[in-house]
Amino acid sequence: MRTRLLLGAAGLVMIVWGALLAIQVPQIVEFGAWFVAGPILHDFALAPVVGLVGLVLKGPVKTGAVVSGVLVLIAVPLVWQPQVPVNPGLHDRNYWLDLAISIGVVWLVVLAAFLGRRMRRRAATGAGPE
Repeated sequence: MRTRLLLGAAGLVMIVWGALLAIQVPQIVEFGAWFVAGPILHDFALAPVVGLVGLVLKGPVKTGAVVSGVLVLIAVPLVWQPQVPVNPGLHDRNYWLDLAISIGVVWLVVLAAFLGRRMRRRAATGAGPE
C-alpha cells in the first residue's frame, strides 16, 4: 500500500511538473498545434477526404493510398522543420528524398499487384497473349 502511495505521489509530481512546462509560451504554441489544431485538421479535412477516396478506390490502389498516407504522417515531424543533429548520423539525412523513395516503392508494389491480378484474370478466362 505504501509503495502505491509513493508511486502515485511521484506520478502527481510529474504531472504538475509537465503542466508547468507546458504553459510556458513557446511550448503552449506547440501544444496548441499538436493537441488542438491536429484533431481539428484531422476531423474536418483529412478524415472526409480519406473516406471519399476509400469509396472511390479499390483493391491495391486503396492500400497504396493508405500506406502512403501513413508514411507521410510519420515523416511530417522530420520534414516539417530541419533539426540540428544532436547525434551526428542520426538526423543528418535527406528526409524528403527518403519519403519520396518510400512512396515510390509502395506504388511499385501497387503496380506489381495490379499487373499480377490482371495476369491471373487473363489466365483464368483463358485469354492468351494477342
